[in-house]
Amino acid sequence: MTRILILALVAVTALSACSRQGGGRNLLGNRVEFDGQYFRTRVSSDRENRAAFVVTVRDPGRSLVGAREAARHKANEYCIRQYGLSDIEWDISPDAEDAALPIIDRELVLSGVCEGWR
Repeated sequence: MTRILILALVAVTALSACSRQGGGRNLLGNRVEFDGQYFRTRVSSDRENRAAFVVTVRDPGRSLVGAREAARHKANEYCIRQYGLSDIEWDISPDAEDAALPIIDRELVLSGVCEGWR
């Protein structure tokens, strides 16, 4: 009985060390790297009009190029989940010049509308 318990503990310990660290995955789930950085992003919308959204990227000063792509990725993911399409009409595009990007309280804040089924 003791032998089986020890073997089970060894197996559980060995399997818990297995994770796909490469390719942007970690123990907490999928993480995507942009320009060598990981960014915390969030998207929010109004319940009455889910097509309109605001995407926020924390600490864009680490890499503005990466922050732009993180915002675009999060917005595409949101629109695909809501409408099945990644077409977006941006109020201010992530492709805008650096000076035109709204950075408020160390956060890049972009808004747009999913161009899904209307």
